[in-house]
Amino acid sequence: MFNPVDSIQSDLIHAFNRIPLNAKKFVIGFESHLPRLFGNLGVGYQRFLYRQLLSKRCVKIVGISEYARANFLEALESAGLPEKDQQALKAKLDVRYPNMDIPPCDRDMPIYQGEMHLTFVGNHFSRKGGCTVVRMAELALERKLPFIFNIVSALQCGGSIWTDPSREEFYRPYLQLLSLPNVRHHKTLPNKEVVNLLKRSHFSILTTFADTFGYSAIESMAKGTPVICTSQGALPEFVKDGINGFTLAPAVTAGAPDWRPDFNSRGDTDFEKLFAENVERLAQGAIDKLQDIRDSDRYANMRHQAYSTALEFFDSRNATSYWDNVYELSSR
Repeated sequence: MFNPVDSIQSDLIHAFNRIPLNAKKFVIGFESHLPRLFGNLGVGYQRFLYRQLLSKRCVKIVGISEYARANFLEALESAGLPEKDQQALKAKLDVRYPNMDIPPCDRDMPIYQGEMHLTFVGNHFSRKGGCTVVRMAELALERKLPFIFNIVSALQCGGSIWTDPSREEFYRPYLQLLSLPNVRHHKTLPNKEVVNLLKRSHFSILTTFADTFGYSAIESMAKGTPVICTSQGALPEFVKDGINGFTLAPAVTAGAPDWRPDFNSRGDTDFEKLFAENVERLAQGAIDKLQDIRDSDRYANMRHQAYSTALEFFDSRNATSYWDNVYELSSR
């Protein structure tokens, strides 16, 4: 439950994911599901949260992607609300992508010859695709490819991370690959250095098993750096295969449209085998796509398209106008 302390007596709260339970008007953004119901909280609590969204206090409901919108509508359909309530919630629903200041296009960009630098950013090393990246590095050495892999990660794996095999020993062979001569590992870097590293890279990598959005992809494309990613969450809405990056089929678990493991089965041999098979598939697929680039002109166009996509989807100047209108609506 989220009940913010309003020390400045504001007229409106702009919330994200968690619904305010005080008397103020609010707009709310969300990344995957709304209302969020972690655990078995029951139908009564779900109905209570829907009532907050139906109230006059709630001015606007804004998903940060079409993926988020689809999840909201799917949950709404199964919630058993009266038709008029469903229509009222749909009328409040909108989509607005995250935004950032997009700098002017930098013409001093890497060219596609000689060493190729690829950068992975993600503290959840395994969930975000780090195991895939180090396996890519191993394959690059085997194929004698001049690829350098930059990894910025605290190397968090397994444990309570719901996507991951839980056994610590499972990750040992992957973590040992960090010592390969074509891998540069940084446990942490200031954000400015991360952004500069993405700018100097030929590609960023986000072969994630589960993400609602993947913000490193936005920072990458804002620098004109194409993205190699899984078609998962919101990523396929703006990363197009062979145009502004490369996409790979996402990992899925049995009976699900995406990666939704049973939390209690993550220590099982079969689950570990499935995870490892996906790592291998993604690594092989990504290296194959990188080898498919034959000329510098095609690569230069991919960089141009990546930057153009960032401007179209994520430019803060457009977002400013949108949110100003939403806030003005809330004051009526």
